[in-house]
Amino acid sequence: MSTGSMSDTVVIIVSYNTRDLTLQAIAATRTATNGLDARTIVADNGSADGTVEAVRAAYPDVTILENRDNPGYGAAINRAAVARRSTYLCAMNADVVLETDSLVTLRRFLATHPGYALVGPALAYPDGTPQPSAKRFPTLGLAVGEVLGLHSLAPANPWVRRFYYADQDLTRAADVDTVSGAVMMLRTEAFETMRGFDEGFRMYFEETDLCRRLWDRGYSVAFCPAARVLHQRGASTQQTSVRQVEYYLSYVRYFRKHHGRAAAAMLRAVVVLGALTRMAALVVKYPPLDRQRAALLSAKEAACTRLLRSLVSSGVMGAP
Repeated sequence: MSTGSMSDTVVIIVSYNTRDLTLQAIAATRTATNGLDARTIVADNGSADGTVEAVRAAYPDVTILENRDNPGYGAAINRAAVARRSTYLCAMNADVVLETDSLVTLRRFLATHPGYALVGPALAYPDGTPQPSAKRFPTLGLAVGEVLGLHSLAPANPWVRRFYYADQDLTRAADVDTVSGAVMMLRTEAFETMRGFDEGFRMYFEETDLCRRLWDRGYSVAFCPAARVLHQRGASTQQTSVRQVEYYLSYVRYFRKHHGRAAAAMLRAVVVLGALTRMAALVVKYPPLDRQRAALLSAKEAACTRLLRSLVSSGVMGAP
């Protein structure tokens, strides 16, 4: 049930063991919402690093929604959106720093373009280097090439360039298939019409799925480079990390939901092949010559095993 009066804009920051980043994100958000009727909610997914306590001490006016069950990014946004009603909703990661005029710019775009339900800003690394901020919907060919590592051999190939709109001028606002999930400004009415994020996507592809459903419903999605934010992405995750496992599971689920059983089965087979190949390669890359290497190899092999078991379980392939 929603609490309090309806706000013009609600900013929802999802945190998970990101205490310092979350505090930094809140500080930037306060500056970015200056002059707006805006409220900030931190949706914490069971942090054990003192994030909740630190936010409560530093920003007592910020609403904290504690999700001790760690339901995932999309579910955290859904719960926070219900907790505080608003006309516009900004969903963002804790590793984002909003530049001063970014929220005002994004809100103005939606206010002046009634056919658009969602808009995303231009992302940049802390040093100012641009980040890919918009994407086309993935095709099966692109996904297969990614899973097999073919694109890593030639990262600037035409398929990858097209996927990230590098073949198009995005120096001005433009329609795009989907924007980065790091920061998204949404029209709350449209978000509620879509029943929010599909909570079956725990960590990846929830924004791609939402944008796909918005387009299918007749709404438009835009990229607005006039709004700029800094995105401090973490260190690269290992191929066998928990995050990578979640990535592959969500990838298959996305294709099952939007491209059908045959496409999902093909991608699933490729992911299985890739995991089995990776398991064999790991023995060569991390030979268990001592206890430390043996432990590292065991952890990586276990992640591959989790991926394989999850892929063959009945719940992974289903989609509402």
